[in-house]
Amino acid sequence: MYFWVRTSLVDRADLYVRYNLTDLHTHSFCSDGLRTPAQAVEEAHKARLQAMSLTDHDTVEGVDEAMKAGKEWNLEVIPGTELSAHVKVREVHILAYCLEWKNPELLEHLDLLRIERQQRGVAIVELLNNLGVELTLEEVLQEASGGSLGRPHIAAALVSRGVVTSKDEAFERYLGDRSPAFSPKPYHSAADVIDLVHRVGGVAILAHPGTSLPETIILQLINAGLDGLEVFHPAHQAPQIEYYTQLTVQHNLLQSGGSDSHGGPEGVGIGDYGIGYEAIDAMRQRAASYA
Repeated sequence: MYFWVRTSLVDRADLYVRYNLTDLHTHSFCSDGLRTPAQAVEEAHKARLQAMSLTDHDTVEGVDEAMKAGKEWNLEVIPGTELSAHVKVREVHILAYCLEWKNPELLEHLDLLRIERQQRGVAIVELLNNLGVELTLEEVLQEASGGSLGRPHIAAALVSRGVVTSKDEAFERYLGDRSPAFSPKPYHSAADVIDLVHRVGGVAILAHPGTSLPETIILQLINAGLDGLEVFHPAHQAPQIEYYTQLTVQHNLLQSGGSDSHGGPEGVGIGDYGIGYEAIDAMRQRAASYA
């Protein structure tokens, strides 16, 4: 299983000669990214990728646009999304690939998530107001631009208001999991989300497990039918990559990898992290057993 991390343009060019590379974790402004789906595909093309997946949070709104752009740039786009879920009180993110993104059951679930995200936004704004922070829901929705509403949009609104100087400060002072304006997402069992992904013909991959998830949570997800792990991610250090690789071998899991790029001049770019194309072949083979 091949993966890469950008070291230099020369080294990267050599890798592209040797391997077919893919970035399977990217975002657009359909959730909390800063680019259109078409721009995400163009960026992947410029990075000389063979394939990519648009995995916006709790939405497939940008998949059609990305796939259309993929045809224009001769770049394969794998339909995907990043779904919110829970193991008890712990929030996890499930990357879904190769799914029937127009399936009515999936769209019904995503509609519910959109409503819940809006309600959570209202609750957070109210908490901020109670703390003496002047902010309106309209300002937050303006930052979201019709996309799947999330805390990064509230953070951006706080920056625009001048309440904080950066999104990081907004999370540290107000929006983080232990901060005074935090409001949890409504509960959705990870086992139920994994089952949904399988019913719509997709595979379920745990996103960035190295950010904070203990092994006990990962094992519970595996027992619930999880298909694989995102082994290669900007937040993962070499020992974590080795550890998650061993877990995938031990439990016959798929591997995935990507940049988790949201856009912006200072962020990780599409194509800076990823995995070999054989990962997609393995996903399709697994997904065929659910279709």
